[in-house]
Amino acid sequence: MYGLDINFLKDREVRVFEAKPRARGGGVAPGDRRPLVLGLAAALVPLALVGGYWVVTRSQVNQLQTRSAELDAETAQLQSQLQEISGIQGQIDLVRAEINAFVAVFNDILPWSALLQDIRTRTPARVQIVSLNQTTTTPEQTDPAVTPESVDGLSINGVACSYDEINDFALVLQRSPLLQSQTVAISQAQQQPTLLDPQTQGRCPGTPVGDPDFLIDYTIGASITDTPASQLVDELERQGTVGLVTRLQALREKGVIE
Repeated sequence: MYGLDINFLKDREVRVFEAKPRARGGGVAPGDRRPLVLGLAAALVPLALVGGYWVVTRSQVNQLQTRSAELDAETAQLQSQLQEISGIQGQIDLVRAEINAFVAVFNDILPWSALLQDIRTRTPARVQIVSLNQTTTTPEQTDPAVTPESVDGLSINGVACSYDEINDFALVLQRSPLLQSQTVAISQAQQQPTLLDPQTQGRCPGTPVGDPDFLIDYTIGASITDTPASQLVDELERQGTVGLVTRLQALREKGVIE
């Protein structure tokens, strides 16, 4: 038998492999630094932004610190001025207190000459004043924590031709601006036991001849007004209190009192 030998390697064609160049977009040419530059730029941009923000912030902080220092200096100056103003105000308050005390002395003065003249002009013809005395009364204490101040007053003693004359005298005194009207009251009125002797004591004005006369002893009490004298200038001037009125008018012209 015959064998068949076939040599395939002998007849195979030898092919040489040729490398094809890659497409342009698919790679980076050797020596191209653009990617590196772009990468560095991408890394530096955030750093630049942070640095710029820090510079701006630092500038604002410096401005605020400068403004804060200026405000502190202004505050210190204002505090110094406030202390100076407070000292001046204290001096003003002290002078004002001294002026008020000075004015109070005049406001508390009610000359007896003015009071006597006022009572004299209000006394009816059929009423006679025998004596007039100064009194001091203390109101009842309604609050245990407050001590009431004493009140100056007067007591008028005299005689009148009738009870009606005494009542009229009390009513007239109630209209006096130098007395507290609500305190004027008749504390005593009593007819004398003996007739008025025309030969030695005279007669009551207006009494018909031959009519018996009985005198009435009376006592009228009242408190002196607590109205400041500065508000009684016109009344004091009518009663002839020249000295006090002149001083009060001078204080009014200077604006110390109204």
